[in-house]
Amino acid sequence: MSSQWAYSQGMSTTNIPESKLVELRARGHANVSRFVDPHAVARCCKVLDRRGEGWAASVLGRDISRRSLAVPNRPYLNDGELWALNAADAAEDRIALGLA
Repeated sequence: MSSQWAYSQGMSTTNIPESKLVELRARGHANVSRFVDPHAVARCCKVLDRRGEGWAASVLGRDISRRSLAVPNRPYLNDGELWALNAADAAEDRIALGLA
């Protein structure tokens, strides 16, 4: 469903099946910590630069036009979404290589 939403908005979509996206989002929420991992943030910034915010919106299944207060050129991400985007990037690479 999230991929259809992004497509209808004219955004790039993901090749990850919806069932896998739901699993990645759930695992992201399970990996919430009190502290932010700076390495995960840096990885996610690279993912957003490479794949784009349209792809991220299709992975997260929501509009990500709300901006971060700390870094206004980045979207505001809810708890667990940073992890979900990094995991989705790896899953997308596995699909592209034919390993998934």
